[in-house]
Amino acid sequence: MLQISANLLAFKDFFDHYLPVKNPVLILSLTLLIILFAPLILKRFRIPGIIGLIIAGVIIGPNTLHIIEKSTSFELFSKTGLLYIMFLAGLEIDMQEYKQNRAKSLVFGALTFFIPITIGYIVCIYVFGFSLWPSLLLASMFSTHTLLSYPIVSNMGIVKNRAVQVSFGGTIITDSAVLILLGVITNVVGGEINTMFWIRLVFSLGLLGFAVLYILPKISRWFFRNIEGQGSSQYIYVLAVVFISGFFSELAGVEPIIGAFLAGLALNRVIPHNSILMNRVIFIGNTIFIPFFLISAGMLVDFSLFFKGTNALVFAGILSIVAIGTKWLAAQATGFIYKYTKYEKRVMFGLSASHAAATLAVIKVGYDIGLFDQNVINGTIILILITCMVSSFVTERAARNIAIDDTETSKKIIDRTERILIPVSNPENIARLIDLSLMIKDPKSHEPIYPLSIVEDTAEADEKINVVKKVIDSVVEQISSGDKKVQVLKKVDLSIVDGIARTAKAYNISDILISWKAQQGSGNLIFGSIADNLLVKTKQSIIISKIIQPLNTYNKVIVVLSPNAELESGFNLVAKKINSILKQVGSSSTVYGQQKTIEAFVKLANDKKREFYNYLIVNSFDDSDIIDAVKPDDLYIFLSSRKQTVSFDFHVDNMPKALNKNSEFTSFILFYPESLKSLSDSQITEMTVPAIQEQIDKVIQLKDKIKGVFKK
Repeated sequence: MLQISANLLAFKDFFDHYLPVKNPVLILSLTLLIILFAPLILKRFRIPGIIGLIIAGVIIGPNTLHIIEKSTSFELFSKTGLLYIMFLAGLEIDMQEYKQNRAKSLVFGALTFFIPITIGYIVCIYVFGFSLWPSLLLASMFSTHTLLSYPIVSNMGIVKNRAVQVSFGGTIITDSAVLILLGVITNVVGGEINTMFWIRLVFSLGLLGFAVLYILPKISRWFFRNIEGQGSSQYIYVLAVVFISGFFSELAGVEPIIGAFLAGLALNRVIPHNSILMNRVIFIGNTIFIPFFLISAGMLVDFSLFFKGTNALVFAGILSIVAIGTKWLAAQATGFIYKYTKYEKRVMFGLSASHAAATLAVIKVGYDIGLFDQNVINGTIILILITCMVSSFVTERAARNIAIDDTETSKKIIDRTERILIPVSNPENIARLIDLSLMIKDPKSHEPIYPLSIVEDTAEADEKINVVKKVIDSVVEQISSGDKKVQVLKKVDLSIVDGIARTAKAYNISDILISWKAQQGSGNLIFGSIADNLLVKTKQSIIISKIIQPLNTYNKVIVVLSPNAELESGFNLVAKKINSILKQVGSSSTVYGQQKTIEAFVKLANDKKREFYNYLIVNSFDDSDIIDAVKPDDLYIFLSSRKQTVSFDFHVDNMPKALNKNSEFTSFILFYPESLKSLSDSQITEMTVPAIQEQIDKVIQLKDKIKGVFKK
């Protein structure tokens, strides 16, 4: 017995001497080991990784084993993780979905604010016996929520689900309302509320919104245009924007998480969702910063409260029941109004159930100004642990079911496997070609991108192909580090076009992407350009691009749809790719086309209210002035078609050539969909562009060229 006591004392002396760990290097090492192993261990018990990190924080925290001392550097990482969660929530919002769901977000935000604060206020007054201002402030705590379960929906790939989008919008509404209310109550208790306070609050918030949402995107486009290809500098810029926006938010009198969310909204249309930069932003946040915040949240929990009588347990239990119950009511009410599925209701509840960041801010301020005592602090900390666990479990199960349903639906919709081939004989534009391929590639597709290093079979073929492949490999290395799949191919052939066609057939390629310079460079009057021959010898979709600046720096996108394009068999797939570009590039877009073509495009874009883009009906492109007023930061997209097909229009097909001739520094992308199906007699009779018109136009152009030669 004495030996056991001696061992325990020795063990205690060891811990007292070496713990808590204060060495910053050792603190970082232990934390990274926790981030690595905690989710892996608890995954075996089917416990979400988020809960594992929170529980790990409880164990190593100052109120339990006190293994790690919360240092300034640890707090910095934790604060970064909190801002990162809100930033990613704004950055990954699908703005088209948000436009469709903004009214729903407003309704959910209102319900998830008023239901908890109303029921919470009644409980605080009649159950806890608090006075007016403590009751109102404590009740507002029930309305707040932190998107702690965001990494779960992100990893499940359902961020663009309508319920998730509505939850994001509702979060910023309810948290903004609570944090503004917090500032008002603080000033009331301090006796500083007056007309000047309201004027200052409204002015500062308006200035914050203008600076972040209007000025920041313009600065960001300029920045990305001038440091193209410098991935590390781009990421550091993004991180700086998050912190600066958070600081400006504090200056405006609200919490920095509001500024971080606004920064995400501001960069939403500047950072393409399928880009390498976006992948890096998400990867680093979910790997480093957000786990630090989760561990930090767990370190606030004090289990000793459970052994200090029943009052703390009862108080914490009531707080937790009110917090969870009111959020459940808000999610159910919103889902009932808009007829959401049961899993969508659950994911809304799961995302809004967790209380952490804003809740801590409310309680801490209330404690500092004397409205709350230690019991409220203790009860709130237990509430945070319970709600975070409930949020993680509910969100993971609901998100998994939604992801399964989405996968089954997408399998029914997808006609064929999407595989993009990028033939490169001149490596000059390979980086921008791959950026474009990532942008148009279906995010749910697991197929790699296929850069093809191809040269003609000459004496210098081996040397040329090695030079091209080396450049491709350097670009691919950056992409692969961003967790994107790329498979580099190489081929030497007597004919570039035949080599591309054979490779496309061998690898079952769906889309062939080439640069405008490449397809023009090998052209001649007798045999035609690379693109002309590819259109004849292949059935795949052909995409020709002339991109002269980073894709995320264009201000406006102009789309020209060839007449009757909706009748092409490949229209749906190409239209989805065009819509993907429009969603990720430019602050405004205009779509030109005939009535039926516009209607088909609107349906594919799911733009029932026609509010995503500006649609202009064009009956004939004969005398169109679409390409006359060209601006440097405009991107043109042309949906043309192969000759002798139902939707071929000479005027649309000639527009890229005229645009390139008139404005050398204008960017454009030319799409030729695959054309495999035959037309019915009724469809043929609807054609309004006779083939003879094309020949007449060619003769007129040739006559003008001959006149120009003789004039010179």
